[in-house]
Amino acid sequence: MVKTTRTFLLAAAASALGLAVLGALPPVGGFLLERAVGAALVFPGVGQGHAVGTGATLVIFTVLLTGGAYLAYRWSGSGESRVGLLVCWGLVGGPAGVLAVLVWARGHRLPFGPYVGGAASWGMAVALAAAALALAATRVLPAAGRERSRAFRPRAWVLPCLAAGWSVVWSVLLRERLPLLGWLPLSFSYFEQVAVVLATVAAASLEDGLRRRLPVDGRPGRAFVLAWIALSVAPVVYAAVVAIDRGMRELLLAEPLGTAWMAEYATDLTAALVAVPAQTALPPLALAVAAVGVQWALPAAGKPAGPVDAVRTDRRWSLVVAGAAVALTYFCLAVTSRFPLLTRRTFDAETPVTVRAVALLAPPDPALGRVAVVWLWAIPAVFAVAAAVLVYVAVRGQLAGVFPVSSFPVLVAALALAAALAWNLGSLIGLAVTGGRPAGIWPAAEAAEFTVIAAPVFGAVLFIVHSQVGVARFARAVELEGEQTWGKLGERYRAWREGVREQVTGRRERALIAARAAGGALVPAVVAGAAQGFGWGHGVVALPVLSAGVPAVDALTGLAYLVLLAALVYTGLARVNVRERRWAVWLMVWGMSVLAGGAAGLGTPAGLQLGLLAGPFAVAGVAVTVRRKVLLAGGVVLALVAAAPLVLAGREREPLAVGTAWWRERLPGLTADLSYPRAAGAADAARVNAALAAPVRAYVDEALRRHRLAPAPATALTGPQNPEAPPNPRNGPLNSAAPPHPPNGPLNPEASPHPRDWPPNRGAALTAPLDRGVALTGSYVLVRNDTRIVSVRYALTGELGRTVTYDRREARALTVRDVFTPAAFTPAGRRLLAEAVRPLAPKGHDPRTVSVDSDRLLVNLAPGAVELTFGRDYFCAPCAPFTARVPDGRLGGLVIRRS
Repeated sequence: MVKTTRTFLLAAAASALGLAVLGALPPVGGFLLERAVGAALVFPGVGQGHAVGTGATLVIFTVLLTGGAYLAYRWSGSGESRVGLLVCWGLVGGPAGVLAVLVWARGHRLPFGPYVGGAASWGMAVALAAAALALAATRVLPAAGRERSRAFRPRAWVLPCLAAGWSVVWSVLLRERLPLLGWLPLSFSYFEQVAVVLATVAAASLEDGLRRRLPVDGRPGRAFVLAWIALSVAPVVYAAVVAIDRGMRELLLAEPLGTAWMAEYATDLTAALVAVPAQTALPPLALAVAAVGVQWALPAAGKPAGPVDAVRTDRRWSLVVAGAAVALTYFCLAVTSRFPLLTRRTFDAETPVTVRAVALLAPPDPALGRVAVVWLWAIPAVFAVAAAVLVYVAVRGQLAGVFPVSSFPVLVAALALAAALAWNLGSLIGLAVTGGRPAGIWPAAEAAEFTVIAAPVFGAVLFIVHSQVGVARFARAVELEGEQTWGKLGERYRAWREGVREQVTGRRERALIAARAAGGALVPAVVAGAAQGFGWGHGVVALPVLSAGVPAVDALTGLAYLVLLAALVYTGLARVNVRERRWAVWLMVWGMSVLAGGAAGLGTPAGLQLGLLAGPFAVAGVAVTVRRKVLLAGGVVLALVAAAPLVLAGREREPLAVGTAWWRERLPGLTADLSYPRAAGAADAARVNAALAAPVRAYVDEALRRHRLAPAPATALTGPQNPEAPPNPRNGPLNSAAPPHPPNGPLNPEASPHPRDWPPNRGAALTAPLDRGVALTGSYVLVRNDTRIVSVRYALTGELGRTVTYDRREARALTVRDVFTPAAFTPAGRRLLAEAVRPLAPKGHDPRTVSVDSDRLLVNLAPGAVELTFGRDYFCAPCAPFTARVPDGRLGGLVIRRS
């Protein structure tokens, strides 16, 4: 055995030294460099330095290679496998080549950088060729290592944690200072960060697969070799993702798995691997050493498997699902980082909601400024933490089952609650750190759209992961044998389900809990409704309201919220361990409240906030036990409170007190100074304010969106008429641009705009000289304000203006089709409108027809008249804009009267 080992090692060392010397000779090296395959055998410093120093380097390389490769082979547990021998020699060749060339460069006082590119590939190629020549010449294998009785069972998470930690340390602390060790860097390209995750998962999976097929009992060095092999494969996964990301995605989508794509992909993959071969050679060696140290310190074997508990969900699986929630968050950050539409928040109302839905977890572009960057990083950070905790608690509270359908809404509710908490807490953190709010960016709307669109997708993925606990437990409980049939399997499954039957809540019990949850949420609904009915707390509308003194729309929304809450709680309790996991039940009810609020509010931020704020009351209804007599008395009191505002029902028939508020912003290259009306004095003032401020907000949002697209100072909005301004949608709220997001702050989504809270009043900052760039100014005219109608016309920089007419009785903004009868939109109606306007038009204007749904015409309802504002060139090329107030009597029944 000794003779065999010595023979092979001498042959391998001689072969390695001979090949290295040949590759270092300038004539041979120059010849091989012209051959694609043979170029890998060329010494990186061919023709450079002194011959003596080069020879010493090659001797050092031969010693390192021979000794290290034999040691790795003895520890590998490969036995008499020739493939295992070649693998060990190839693994050692890369680090040995890098170290040898590093010694050579330092000895000749030359920079190492120009030679590091080929050091690893040269060392690996020489090592593989030398081992192959030695096998062919001697036809013998060196002695394998001795077996030891002590078992060694490392944990599967050691490799991923080490690789991820290595990447974090490299990216945060070292950056580009040590390119020799920069393997799998966590760069600012978030798509490459996904490659890091995939690479670590691949490494862990490969190591686990090797351990099942190769012996690991004995020396820890065998585990070291397995970890080394797995980590050496990880750069291939990393390079594959990077190769696809750098120019291959379009070609892949155009012709999946086509010949051209595969050829270019292989080229890009090879380029990514050989660009910095030293980085793919040394870090796996260092990480493998560290992995073996950690694995060796861990217990040799885990705890013996106990009996299967069909009631309590395993903590390990709960952590796995919670980790999956964090991984999904990270993946969403990585994917959305590739799209400037999301990173700069340049989307508008026309962008599909499926695209806008992931903006909540899109990393902000630094060009947005410090305030927006802090806000938009704090929100996903809070979401990741909240999602992990809430999902963990939700899974721990579930009874084990094979694909329990009721677990899906529970997981979605946990994610919805996490999104609502992220919006509120993240916004508070951003406000506390920066002292301001991001202009034109509405995290509330992003959270609402995320809850409606993205949360169910996240929940589906988590449901699949969570279901594995039921499958795994059932497999352990059944332990099928070869002679058992499917019928026997069904009997085992029914017996297994009997184990949790006592813990499953019955329909009556679930209905009672759902009713108590709805009853708890009913208390703030009635109190908030009564407060609004009496004219108190006009801004407090982010709660369900049920009262005789509020608009019917608000009452129906509150009623829908309570019904949906009861239905969702009843469904979600089907597989919840109510008796042993009280925290899981309470958080589930809160999450269901957020889902119910979002559904009742039709996916608006107001609905999401409604569910968040009313959720604790619903939880209190479940957690606090109340006697029947107290419940009966409380119901009577709530009914009286809900009906009490009827005594003041006539208060809403009084005109609103309308004041002036200001929107003032100053950004690099853009300033805004606009006034808009603010109403007070009635219970519906908050809803009126939201409608009146919507045109101003939509105008500023559009300007800010364009500014984020092209941050340089522009003049597109400063001219007399902006031809590129988006046309006001027909049949919108009286020609005003329909707002994509409601004006809301972090905690009060429908609070009326106020100079102190929305938008942030930065009037003091405008006292300094304004930068050259876009200047947004605007004013308004109150056309009508009575017990039924509030109508406002805005004059805005760079466009004709916008209007809004709000019907207080119907609690909504009116469209042109709500003002005019269908006859006004016919050719005869257009001619009749022109005849009514002609006597009121300035000299030189001769209208033939008037289209009230035109983008260049603004419509307001005035007392006993309709006010029409015509834009420039409406009737003729030189025609200036003008406003005409047409009495209702001149319109011949073309107007729907509202008095």
